[in-house]
Amino acid sequence: MDSTELLKQFPKYHSKLDEYVHSAKAMDEQTFRRTYENDQGTLPFSVIQIPDIRLSLYRSRLARFVGEDENLSAPQTFSYVPLASTNADFPKLQRANFSGQSIFYGSLSPITNFREIGEDVTAGEEIYMAKWIFSPDANLMLYKVLPPKGAFLNEYLRKMLSLDEETSDAFESFFQKLGEILMSTEDGNAKYLVSALCANFVYKFQPLILSDGSKIKPFDGILYPSTKVVEGNEWNMAIKPECIDQYATLQYVIRGNVAKDLRSIDYSDIGFCKDGEIHWYSPWIDHKDITPTKIFVWDINNVLVDIDGGILYDKVGKMVSNPSAVFEYQKDQWAGEYIRHFQSSLRGENILEELEEDHLPSATFRGHAILREVDGWKLVRNDREYDIGKIGFEFQVKSTFRRTQTPNGINCV
Repeated sequence: MDSTELLKQFPKYHSKLDEYVHSAKAMDEQTFRRTYENDQGTLPFSVIQIPDIRLSLYRSRLARFVGEDENLSAPQTFSYVPLASTNADFPKLQRANFSGQSIFYGSLSPITNFREIGEDVTAGEEIYMAKWIFSPDANLMLYKVLPPKGAFLNEYLRKMLSLDEETSDAFESFFQKLGEILMSTEDGNAKYLVSALCANFVYKFQPLILSDGSKIKPFDGILYPSTKVVEGNEWNMAIKPECIDQYATLQYVIRGNVAKDLRSIDYSDIGFCKDGEIHWYSPWIDHKDITPTKIFVWDINNVLVDIDGGILYDKVGKMVSNPSAVFEYQKDQWAGEYIRHFQSSLRGENILEELEEDHLPSATFRGHAILREVDGWKLVRNDREYDIGKIGFEFQVKSTFRRTQTPNGINCV
């Protein structure tokens, strides 16, 4: 089709979009689909992108939406809804799928993915985030949604499509309108009815021969800007399940809690996918790896007293031969506190993308002056006697990961 013929089509394209928007406000989903799902040739499929990047997709699930019967060791749990589990109402209608249609949604970066979580999410909620990677030979064909305010055609596309200036203007005007539909943030199902319809036109697209003899193959999915980011260049994708099955592999899943900024995750557990199964690892501390390194004592006036060379006695006058027994008494409490330092250190010092199942990190921390009050104790040193009111310790804690059947969060044993 030359530019003159193409230009003649744009009034029809614009009119059809307007019709879809108007009908979506008056029809239920079933009626809307019956009326328009088989429309042919109502969208010009000319704006495409095959990303020249090492493509990874991030996908999150709130734990409250993970069913009790779902297998946390199965990659499918963190992928698209299994086709066998779909019904007329599940999955629900979304931006790029009709009700009952399973599509894989993901984001090109973790922070974008967190922005896509529902508005009712609160800090501290348990969440899973999975990273999927595509094989180099995927050669994905994606329909790129142009932001309404940034729709444009570059010189390459103009020349490839043989578009003159008038046709280019009509082209851009149409894609601005289409972008407004596909990125709508209005309330109600009407916005999703039209965007889901347009998405399905993309999924059903048949190969097209361009004027220069090149061929556009069927699309694997849709690339669209995040609607949760007012400024910036953050992107989401909606991918057909068969493409995920053929080209994508789960690399890892992390489990943790939504951070206070509602844009990141305070993670603890890591699951690595190997041979089709997720191997979970949780941070832990063994009691034997909590060891005191120095003892401190304070008198009843809260003055630090030098213990070197002195002897401690309890309230019945018996020599305290093992002051560290007090430390052992509270190991559980202190381990539970310091394992959280490991969780924080893991995020701060280790790059998640570089973690490997066979080389998981460990960390050693030093705690200072963990106190416990004592009653009637005395310290005899250099022929002087001190009434002791508190005892404290400097100690070290070593944390690492342990293989678990399911993610356990932060634990000590």
